[in-house]
Amino acid sequence: MDHELLEEVLSCPTLPSLPAVALEVIELTRDANVSMDRLAETIQNDQGLSAKVLRTVNSSYYGLRKKCGTIRQAIVVLGLSAVKSITLGFSLVSSIDMKGRDDFDHNDYWRRGLFTAVAARSIAKAASCEYQDEAFLGGLLQDVGVVALYESLGNRYVHVLEQTGGDHRKLCKFEIADLELQHPDIGAMMASRWKLPEELIQPVKYHERPSAGPGGEIGQLVRAVGLGNVVADALTAEDAQPILRRFYQKAKEWFDLNEEQCDAILEEVAKGTKEMAKLFDIKAGAVPDTDELIKEARDQALRLTIEAPAVEDSGETPEDLLLDSPRYDQETGLFNAESFGKVIGTLFEASGQGANPLTLVHIQFDREGDTTPIRPLQLRKMVAGITTLLRKHFGDSGGPIGRLESEHFAIAVPSNSRLVVTRTAEAFRQEFAQASEEWSIPGKLNVGIAYYDTSTAGAYQRVEQLSTAAARAMKASGSAGGNCVKVFTPKRAA
Repeated sequence: MDHELLEEVLSCPTLPSLPAVALEVIELTRDANVSMDRLAETIQNDQGLSAKVLRTVNSSYYGLRKKCGTIRQAIVVLGLSAVKSITLGFSLVSSIDMKGRDDFDHNDYWRRGLFTAVAARSIAKAASCEYQDEAFLGGLLQDVGVVALYESLGNRYVHVLEQTGGDHRKLCKFEIADLELQHPDIGAMMASRWKLPEELIQPVKYHERPSAGPGGEIGQLVRAVGLGNVVADALTAEDAQPILRRFYQKAKEWFDLNEEQCDAILEEVAKGTKEMAKLFDIKAGAVPDTDELIKEARDQALRLTIEAPAVEDSGETPEDLLLDSPRYDQETGLFNAESFGKVIGTLFEASGQGANPLTLVHIQFDREGDTTPIRPLQLRKMVAGITTLLRKHFGDSGGPIGRLESEHFAIAVPSNSRLVVTRTAEAFRQEFAQASEEWSIPGKLNVGIAYYDTSTAGAYQRVEQLSTAAARAMKASGSAGGNCVKVFTPKRAA
C-alpha cells in the first residue's frame, strides 16, 4: 500500500461528509435502549429528510397495511434498524452529489449502488439473515471509496476508471496496479471515520471479495452485499446469462437458496429498484423483464449444473477478480499461512534494509495445557471475536493479517514505528481480555513483536528470521505468564 498516496487521499478537503443529523442518528443508535421519541425528534428536525423517510416507509416497497403518519410510528412499525438505514441512505445520497461532473457519471454510480442495495436486502431476507436493513445500506455505501479517490486524485483516477472499459469487476485490479490502493479499503477507512458500526464497515471493505470477509452473521451480511453486486450486474448488463449463472451458483453455495428463491429475488429486485429509484431521485434506466431472463436461463441450462465460474475467458483468473481466492482462510477471511508468508516476504524485500520499517506481530491463544474438548460453536465464536478485534485495531495499518494455525494469528505492519505497533498490540490485548470472558474458554493471550528497521537490518537477512524472532517473543510472553506483550530486540553485532 502506498502510504503517502493514502494520506493524500484521506486528507483531501473535499471528501464527502455525512450531514449532522446522520451523525447524530449514528451516535444515538449505538445505544440499544435509545429513546424512540428522541430519535424521532432528531430525524424530524430535518423536515426534508423526515418527509423522504416517511414517503419511503409508506411506499409499496415496504408494503405496510397501514400508513405511518410520523417518524415515531415508523420506528414502532418497521423497527429501529429499518428507519436508521433509510435515514442514513438519504443522507449518504445527499452528501455525495457528483452531478455536473463531465468525467464522472453521477447517476450510473448511484444506479449500481441502488440495484445492489435492493438486491442485498432481498437476499438477506430470503436467507433469514439478521442484518437485512444493514445489507441495503451496505450496498449503497459500498463504493464510497471510488468517490474519495476521484475527489482526491482527479484525472489520475479517471485514467484508472477508463482502463476498466466500464467493467466494474476489473476496477480493483487496475487500482492496485496504478495506485497501490483500492477503493474498498479507502471506503472502509472513511466509514470508520464516520464512526459507522462494524456491520456497515465490513461490507464496504469486502464487497469485492466477500469470501475474504469475517465469519458469523456479519460474514453473511458481507456475502449478501457481494451477491447483490452480482444481481446488479445481471440486471444491467447487455449479456446477463453468464452473470446469472454465477448468481445461482453462489446463492446456493453461500445461502442454500434454491432456484425458485433466486427467481423470486430477481423479480423483487427489478420491481423494488424501480420504486426506490423514484424515491432517491435516481434514474433506474431500462430494467429487463425478469421472466424472460429466467426463461432464457432455463433454456440455456445455465443453472447450477454448470460448474465453471461466470467469467468470460479473458485471461483473468478468479484471483484477479478478487473473488473466492484460495489465498484466504475460509473461516475468517484472513490470509492463510502460505499466502501470509508470501506477502510478508514481499514486504521484507521492499523494506530496503529496514529503510521502510516493517513490524511483525504474532498472537496466540494459549489454553495452557487444557485438553478439554472445545465445542465447535465456542471455538468459532472465539475465532470470530479475535478476527473482529484484529481488524479493528490493525485494519487501518495497511498490512496483511493472517491466520497461521487454528488459534495463532500474525500481522505485518509496514511504515509505522515499533512503538506505535506495540501500543496498538497492547490496546488489542486489553480489549481481548474483556471480550474473552463470554467465550468461557480458559487460557491466556501471548503476544510477541519483532521489528525490522535501520537499527536491526543487520540482524535479519531473511524474512524467516524476522518471523522466528516474533515467534520467540510470543513464547516469552507465555513464559512470563501470558496476557502481555513482549518485543524481541536482537543483540547488536560486535
